Amino acid sequence: MRNIIKLAALLSLLLTLQLSLAQESASVSVIGSGIGNSLLRALAEQAEQAPLDLSTVGTAAGIDQFCNGDIDLATAIRPMSGTEKAICGANDIAYSELLIAHRILAFVAHPDAPLECLTESQAQAILKPSASGLATDWTFSGDDENDTPLSLILPPDGLIEFVIADDLVPGDGLRRDARAYENTADALAIVAETEGALALVGWHEPLAEIDSLALLAFDSGELGECALPSAENVEQEQYSTAISLIVYVNRPRMASNPRVSELLQFVTDKANQALIRLNDATPPSEAAYDLNSRVLMDEAAAVDAADFQAPGGLTGSLRIVGAASAVDVLDLAATALTQVNESLAINLDFAGQANGIAALCAGEADIALLDARLTDDDLAACSASDIATRPITLGSQATVLIGNAADEHTRCLTTDQVNTIWRAESAKLVTNWSAVDPTFPDLAMTLFGWTLLDQSTDILLQTAGDVIPPIRRDTEIDYNPLYRAAAVGNVPGALTYVNWSDYQRVIEGNQANIQRVAVDAGAGCVTPTPQTIADDSYALSRPATLLIRQRALTDINSQSYLWTLFGADNWHNVEREGFVGLSSLELPAVRLELQRSFAEAQARYPDAADSAADVATQDDESAAADEG
Repeated sequence: MRNIIKLAALLSLLLTLQLSLAQESASVSVIGSGIGNSLLRALAEQAEQAPLDLSTVGTAAGIDQFCNGDIDLATAIRPMSGTEKAICGANDIAYSELLIAHRILAFVAHPDAPLECLTESQAQAILKPSASGLATDWTFSGDDENDTPLSLILPPDGLIEFVIADDLVPGDGLRRDARAYENTADALAIVAETEGALALVGWHEPLAEIDSLALLAFDSGELGECALPSAENVEQEQYSTAISLIVYVNRPRMASNPRVSELLQFVTDKANQALIRLNDATPPSEAAYDLNSRVLMDEAAAVDAADFQAPGGLTGSLRIVGAASAVDVLDLAATALTQVNESLAINLDFAGQANGIAALCAGEADIALLDARLTDDDLAACSASDIATRPITLGSQATVLIGNAADEHTRCLTTDQVNTIWRAESAKLVTNWSAVDPTFPDLAMTLFGWTLLDQSTDILLQTAGDVIPPIRRDTEIDYNPLYRAAAVGNVPGALTYVNWSDYQRVIEGNQANIQRVAVDAGAGCVTPTPQTIADDSYALSRPATLLIRQRALTDINSQSYLWTLFGADNWHNVEREGFVGLSSLELPAVRLELQRSFAEAQARYPDAADSAADVATQDDESAAADEG
């Protein structure tokens, strides 16, 4: 008997050791894109991890099998489609999405190239197969007199850069009369030495620093803007000649197989960016690295941040109250949602922050817009009514003053001086800079103003000091910020103001002879920058925060509105209004936080979720009865 017990113990020990060894030697199953698999294999080898069990079947087939079976990872060169997400959902596959790298195509020309930005139509005109023997000079650039011979240098068929370029133009393949290079270094050497040369090569950061080359921006036509190659511009969908390498991970299998987690931790570690570059790829942006890290550490992040879908046929109402500082942004998001949901009413009732908080804390509103930092006293009424709230930062707006570069006296202005310059009662009285401050020169003041109703005007008048009368009316009014900036650059003693978005346009236009004016609110001169605007240290800035009743986050109308507001399709509206502090690259992380907030609210208020489900069931039954 004793021997039997010893034998059983020995067998148990052997079984434990066998399981342990099996777990340690467990491979990582990977299926999908050949491009993604190749990079993942190389990184796994450099991490000295166990070989991967790789199956290269393409992105679509890989995602399909990933969503239908027990596979650790799927590699892809595009995000999952809605249909593919539905398949994973139907099969209870809990997954996360990780952006690991980009392959970016760059257009590099001889320094004497007659253009700085290549449009998609121009690229198609010289790359399409039918251009062979026809598009042979630089007249395609729009300069009909520039007949410099075009020396086109293309990647050989089979390289990823060729695939990206081929996807850009209609027809099968690229023109056949162009020169194919053997390696990037040879292509760049030819371009540097050959007038009229243009090469399509894989992007890497040092290209921008080579003086003997001209790195061309690219305009895909979708946004009507030129953008240089970079990870940030690819992720913001501003630079389109690229593919992004994505890994989908099966969360339960990652939890059961430590090698999966170890591999992904290595791949998404910023310290290993050099290894990604070594494999001819571009690492993702800082924002993408941050999101990857958060997703890997959070087991609740079982799906990617695009998983929520605002359903059609929304009904009922949503009430948004508070300050009017972001009325245009909130209204555009409301319009976008109600246009596809005609039975949904979104009521915007802006009567100031104090009134908005009061309405929210009384349970009479769903969302309140705040234009000042929230204090404990502000939420006293909510606390007394046992109403939980959730703040979400929208960003901050700022008014940027632009002066003539030769004017030493406008390098920094105090808030009192800003008031003196722009307030209504200064009209016809303060027309010389010495009237603002006796230490300023005896120089005529020329002001270029804007509309009275613009948010930049509002911030200029109300943030710099106490509330004062409207802006002076004796200014040169023009609605074009580029014109106003150019006028300031041409006139000593001139001053104007713009929002942050328009200031970026001015800078991108390389406007000469202007300066950004710092503002002193009592703690020294502060120049407007994204950081000083976001942290309120720049005086002419104003924050915007959404304060949401947590119970309202269980409502599909509130969820759909917030999802629309923080959606990539809508975010250009926010940036156009000059909001700073939250870039489009951070939207996936924001949307991930939104989903967590929805789940937390539904867990806290299960009765609200049950009520919503009951209403949905009643609607379905009513619809079925109508069809019957």
